[in-house]
Amino acid sequence: MKISKNIIEEYTSEFEKAILIRRCEQRLLELYNEGKLNGTVHTCIGQEFSGVAISKFLLPQDFVVSNHRGHGHYISRTGDLSGFFAELMGKIGGCSGGIGGSQHFYNKNYLSNGIQGGMTPIAAGVGLANKIKNKNAVAVAYIGDGTLGEGVFYETLNLASLWKIPIIFVLEINGIAQTTNNKQSISGSVKGRAKAFGVRHLSSTTDNVKELFNICKSAINEARKNEEPILLEIKTNRLNSHSKGDDNRDPNFVNSLKIIDPINQLEKLDPVLFNSIVEKSDLLISKVLSEVELSETLTKYKIKVDERTNKDVNWKDYNNNNNIRGNDSIYDSLKNEMKSNENVILLGEDIESSNDFNPGEYGGAFKVTKDLSILFKDRVKNTPISEQAITGISTGLAVAGMKPVLEIMFGDFMTLAFDQILQHASKFRLMFNNKVKVPLIIRSPMGGYRGYGPTHSQSIEKHFFGIPDLDVISLNHRLNPKIIYETAFKNNEYPTFIVENKIAYTRKINENLPTFLKASITNEQYPTYRLHFNDEEVSDCTIVCYGGALLPVEGAVQKAFFEEEYICEVICPSLINPINIIPILESVKKSKKLILVEEGSSIAGFGSEIISLLSEKGILLNKVIRISNNTIIPCSFQAENDLLPNEDKIYKKIKEILK
Repeated sequence: MKISKNIIEEYTSEFEKAILIRRCEQRLLELYNEGKLNGTVHTCIGQEFSGVAISKFLLPQDFVVSNHRGHGHYISRTGDLSGFFAELMGKIGGCSGGIGGSQHFYNKNYLSNGIQGGMTPIAAGVGLANKIKNKNAVAVAYIGDGTLGEGVFYETLNLASLWKIPIIFVLEINGIAQTTNNKQSISGSVKGRAKAFGVRHLSSTTDNVKELFNICKSAINEARKNEEPILLEIKTNRLNSHSKGDDNRDPNFVNSLKIIDPINQLEKLDPVLFNSIVEKSDLLISKVLSEVELSETLTKYKIKVDERTNKDVNWKDYNNNNNIRGNDSIYDSLKNEMKSNENVILLGEDIESSNDFNPGEYGGAFKVTKDLSILFKDRVKNTPISEQAITGISTGLAVAGMKPVLEIMFGDFMTLAFDQILQHASKFRLMFNNKVKVPLIIRSPMGGYRGYGPTHSQSIEKHFFGIPDLDVISLNHRLNPKIIYETAFKNNEYPTFIVENKIAYTRKINENLPTFLKASITNEQYPTYRLHFNDEEVSDCTIVCYGGALLPVEGAVQKAFFEEEYICEVICPSLINPINIIPILESVKKSKKLILVEEGSSIAGFGSEIISLLSEKGILLNKVIRISNNTIIPCSFQAENDLLPNEDKIYKKIKEILK
């Protein structure tokens, strides 16, 4: 649509902002050619007005998340040119400390990440938190049409509609992904997608400036007033390549887009005004860059060593005569924290009990949450089977200052949440230079011995080892879960994944205590549990295990003592990522023989890491045996017990290592 002088007069300041964004983008490409930038630069040339139009009607309390092509969104929302250029140039003064670069910007109430669609549930989580706190705020999530192929977007649309979250999904349709035309990748219509989830759909185009601003105003006002999601479809035009020079479109087609571009039309219609705006923009950019280029560059990324991985420990006697079942202890921990902290909110599949739809009792597949949905009605939510979205929404809740506890019904389903944990929740604090906190707790039952079969009995926690800023905790049947949860709730920095072994849910902590064995725990943040005989200087063998493996280990150690007079020391850490090697090291120094027992695969697993850490410490072992499971788990209960580490199997290995 052709612009007129009336449009220019009405939206002069908006044209100024759009031209400033374009000149910034053009300068970035120059800086790249000058060797002052590296990596990737996804410019938004041709799409500037969508960010300008949305930002015009936002309030300070509103929250924005963006994607890989978010430079215009950032500048129009924050006006922070210094932090913008500094970040792209890897400067310490960048908005993310020079760590994030082109795709990862932080500013107050603004986050961006380059994983397609992944930020949509984050925005929904922030929007939900704002609704709970009555902040009269909306969330905005920018996505491109390439994201229409991502399932997490539809999971999020569904939840946003169900929970009436005040969020605007701004879909910038430029007709192409990297080089793939959307006619090759998208079926149906955007409006049809919105209708399927009961979400209001609005549409406009950057080709029609006046209409665009009117529609954006309506979308934001409606989402705020009605506390509901809106899918705003904005047709726009990407005039440059996907990144720096990877454009395979027909040049004639691209030229046709340039002709209808509002900024290019302004240049022809009023060259005097256009040149004056360009000159003003360039002066500002030059001033900012002259300061940024002289500022300090991030030359070393300091890796903060986790002191817990090599922490000396003190042991104290542990009285595990508590007559409480594991799931009851977890329930009590959650209830006590919810009483004392109104920011605690529980999300998960089937965690409610006796609600308006189903009168019977439930409270989770393993009855951990029991009546919490009755006691704290608005803070315990049943969710759809949407592990990726509910993990992202929980992350957004945490970013917004709440303390979410997310239950994933079976640990096997954690694979569906993996992207949100690896690429978002665990990255935010480090990627945004310690400016964003994600105090999220994810809890999930894990392990076998219950006959649930190949996809409900796995121990896959090893896949979460080595993820920076993610604690992985494993509960066992002897250590009171209350100790773990009290510590986890105090962590207000980064996410925690608590693995709750299934067999520990229904066992009482004092059930069938081992005879003649003494229990002690370390003074660590998350204690290591030890079983040993009274003479601590004597140990024929060290057995290291965690979680559900502790149960068969207990039986095997007793049997080895009574039948062979072998003295074994058992070390069972709670914090399995990162691992403190010191308690294990102290034991194997005495025994020189090590048995590692784990339910899951031994390949690149917990035991492998223990052996590596001991080797780094120069510990020479006479013999090492690993007991694990390197195949799928059969449904047959008898076959499962034969396959997994069991008392008889461990006992035989003790005899083998001590022959």
